[in-house]
Amino acid sequence: MTGVTRPAAEAEAMTDVELAARLRMTLGRLSRRVRQYGPRTLTSSQASTLSSLEALGPVRLGDLAAHEGVSAPTQSRLVASLEAQALLRRTPDVDDRRATLLEITPEGRRQLERLRTERSAFLVERLGTLSPEQRAALVGALDVLESLAASPGE
Repeated sequence: MTGVTRPAAEAEAMTDVELAARLRMTLGRLSRRVRQYGPRTLTSSQASTLSSLEALGPVRLGDLAAHEGVSAPTQSRLVASLEAQALLRRTPDVDDRRATLLEITPEGRRQLERLRTERSAFLVERLGTLSPEQRAALVGALDVLESLAASPGE
């Protein structure tokens, strides 16, 4: 195997199906490990809803449910729990008085920031265990992972 690095040789020997399975399993495991860290005040679904509200700005319940990929009743239950914690609020839709918009509150932003800070601290700790070569490989892989994560047309 002269001239071919170990990762390159592994990549050539691995089918797309095998690579997809390994990538899915590894990313899932890493995601679960990261989600274990941070304040236990928010479920993953609640954190996702708040994050979406932060990104989208004021939005109707149905649009939020579509963005989150859940049913309107499921999203309604999540919204009610977040509203009870004063992490989001309902405001009238000035364009349609029959409708309401959902928006994140300052406390909701603080909760999200706390969660992100603690989860990032976990990753910083884990990154500190990498060798310089592993770190360089990770930096090189980030462009590829970001490309895989992008929506078509981005």
